[in-house]
Amino acid sequence: MGEFFAQLATVADVYFRQKGMIDDLATLVMANPWGMGVPSYQRVMMSPYSRFPLISFHDLSARPHTAADVAGGEGHEHGAWRQEGYHVSCFEQAVLCKLSGRPQGLAITAKVLYDHMKDHVPIDPLGFGTPDSGPASGPRQAGAAAAVVPGPAPAHAPTSVHDDTALRVLIEARSGPVRNLLNLHDIVAACDAANAQGGFRAGSFTRLSCKVLNTADSPQLHGNARFYATAGAVRSAHVLVALHGAGAANCFFLEDDNGSTALLEIRACGFGTRYCVWPNWFMQTQLTSRSVTSIRFFALNVEDPAQCEPSDYEAAVSASNGTLRTWGGDDFRARDKHLRLRPSTFVSMLRHVGSLLRNSSAFQAAKAADRLHGYAVPGGLALGPLCVANATELVRKGAPIIA
Repeated sequence: MGEFFAQLATVADVYFRQKGMIDDLATLVMANPWGMGVPSYQRVMMSPYSRFPLISFHDLSARPHTAADVAGGEGHEHGAWRQEGYHVSCFEQAVLCKLSGRPQGLAITAKVLYDHMKDHVPIDPLGFGTPDSGPASGPRQAGAAAAVVPGPAPAHAPTSVHDDTALRVLIEARSGPVRNLLNLHDIVAACDAANAQGGFRAGSFTRLSCKVLNTADSPQLHGNARFYATAGAVRSAHVLVALHGAGAANCFFLEDDNGSTALLEIRACGFGTRYCVWPNWFMQTQLTSRSVTSIRFFALNVEDPAQCEPSDYEAAVSASNGTLRTWGGDDFRARDKHLRLRPSTFVSMLRHVGSLLRNSSAFQAAKAADRLHGYAVPGGLALGPLCVANATELVRKGAPIIA
């Protein structure tokens, strides 16, 4: 999703919208291989550029049904992707585009997309700003660790992101063989505990509210509606927490509110320290050198081996006694590790991030002092610049540790 957003969607915005290479009466067709359909995120991301839904080559080349097979017997199969309203097999003109490169940053493309779809995006679907939203972690879905399901619209207008004194933290939940937060339930519980144990203070924030972002389709929420709900949930948060990966691109749906919102990208052992150019090429570059947004970027580099665990494929290879092999190197294995974060270290990082939001001078001072980003080390949290190759050496040189 992230690379599609950063490349094809941005190229389409430049050439289709800004340069006017096509108008919105064109049918956009994705050349997905092997008869694959169009995922909902591709359909939504390309929706600003045509009044018709994006389709795949498979959809375009499908043989239309005969008149006898078509309901109503009108002789044409319905096709929402054409202005004729029915399936068309012959065209006077087709344009084949090989779109490549990154002609603009994601912030511009994301704004165009959000403005186009905002009427479909729910406001605060996870209930961050509702006075009766309950514990900081919000309601939990049965059978899933601290998973939040959008509920009915609140009876009262929710408190805005701009006005709320609770630091709203949205944590991406991943599933699959790589890069999972294995103790997500404990992390969310630590957010609740931070409010109970003497109160949470971070800059202008006096409370901590953590909720979980599930982006996978479910019977209750799927397709375009799932994408809209994800955008709405992110829009209602101050901080999006994501492991390095495509989900971090959702940060561009955060409010662009004069340095009041941020992406906190978590990087597993070695990925962001020993291997630094790769992770920095994506969201860090988009939010700093290539961006026209005030959304902040923070990295939490986990450099405590006790908090990093092998990915499923790395564990399978290790247990195979040489019968299984992978082509990826140590950089891939570092990127894909699962994490079991120490909850207190995570909350300490949130305090640090919160103290620098809504305060440009504090943010710039931390940056100048090389204390912007976090390193989860065995003793707690150390602060330092981006890309410290050896976190142990950082601590040895005097970087204070926040327990």
